[in-house]
Amino acid sequence: MFRLVYLSLVFLLFSCGKPLERQSNSNHSKIQKIDKSKSIEMNKLWVKDEIFKIDQYCLRYGWNMVVSKSGMRYQIIQSENSTIKPIIGSEVTMSYDVRLMDSKQTKCYHSDSNGLAKFKVEKSLIESGINEVVSMLRKGDSALVILPHHIAHGLTGDSKKIPPLSTVLYFIKILDVNE
Repeated sequence: MFRLVYLSLVFLLFSCGKPLERQSNSNHSKIQKIDKSKSIEMNKLWVKDEIFKIDQYCLRYGWNMVVSKSGMRYQIIQSENSTIKPIIGSEVTMSYDVRLMDSKQTKCYHSDSNGLAKFKVEKSLIESGINEVVSMLRKGDSALVILPHHIAHGLTGDSKKIPPLSTVLYFIKILDVNE
């Protein structure tokens, strides 16, 4: 037993010594400073990759969605043909089911457990993609919505259930609109 412990210690001392220091020094020379142009280029690549993933996801599920200029996708599931449409400043009440765009459609938030969402269009802290989609719907409409990270929870996520850079699925229904 003593020999095994001794050999393990000797092995650890020699394997964790100077070669690792040399390796870490060589890694320092590979680390580059990220300036504004590199940051912009990196973000463009993230967005391009995210668009590809969203397109493939929609194709896999057979979703034929409308694409906005911001990259949001939506498909009206049920329309009540109401004449009441939210405008800037309207108070909207909606039910929602928020999921990650992953293979399991991981459930994050739901109005049954968290309560209905009530907010003023373009005058609240709700995700900009939600403000955008409700302006395209009418009272009583329900829709499937895909928000890319930049109009959902951004680079950082929500620090609870939505990870950084996450594309998010919303199943929403506009219950009420008050001007």
